[in-house]
Parts: sequence; C-alpha cells; structure tokens
Amino acid sequence: MIFNYKIDLITSEQTLDLRQKILKPFLSKKECVNPEDFLPTTTHFGLFYNDRLISIATVFPESNKGLFCGFPYRLRGMATDINYQGQGFGGATLMAVIDFLKDKRCDLLWCNARFKAFPFYKSSGFQFHGEMFELPDIGPHKVMYKRIIGK
Repeated sequence: MIFNYKIDLITSEQTLDLRQKILKPFLSKKECVNPEDFLPTTTHFGLFYNDRLISIATVFPESNKGLFCGFPYRLRGMATDINYQGQGFGGATLMAVIDFLKDKRCDLLWCNARFKAFPFYKSSGFQFHGEMFELPDIGPHKVMYKRIIGK
C-alpha cells in the first residue's frame, strides 16, 4: 500500500530526468524531448512521493491507423523510477491519466509498449494490437490500447 503521494500536472522539462534515466539512458536529456511535448493539447503528469518526482506520463490526441475510435489519445514517455517500480506508483499515475481522459471524452488510449512493460499494461486492462516491432537502441515493442468510456 502506498501513501504520501500526490499526482499533479507538470511541465515537459520536469519529465526529462526520468525519461532519460529510465527510458533513454543512451541519450542526453535534451534529446529526450518529444515533438509533441509543447503542443497545447499535450498534458504531462507527475507522481510525487515524499515530494520527489518518481513517476511520469505524457498524453496527447493522436490516432493510430489500425485502431478505430472517435477521440483517441496516445500515451508516451511513461516511466517510474527504478527504485519504486512494482509498488503501485505507475498504476496510480496511469489511473490519474485515464480519469483525466474520461473528462476529455477520450474513447481510446494507446501506446507503443516496450516488451518489458507488457505485464504492467496488461494488468491495467490494455490489449495488444498488431505485430511486434523494433525501435533502435530501445528494443521490441507492440502497440497496446485500452478502450475508455467518456463521462
């Protein structure tokens, strides 16, 4: 059971330490900026545990050509500090994202999931779509998605 955490909207800059450390250690922090980070429709979430940022997620409206829906969002750059993985912090961050997207009337959330993250997303109700693909320097991925019912 986790306590003393707070989830807030954060800036793109605040995501960079964890993105670099957990997702792309072979890049500089500056190279971890995603093209969508500064769009007005992009939202960044951060989970703070004892006032320390330990989990992040970014979402923005984007369709996936193989997934049919009305108002999809893409999840990108989801990461939890290695010292806090497997303790529910990533799941709490993802639930905050999903609650936010319900208010936006989003009907589908999708991501390019890393192989090692498959169990996390499956336990959160995500399903697989399409074939496995390889991202250079990162490894095998598969599209995963979750249908969301808007309020």
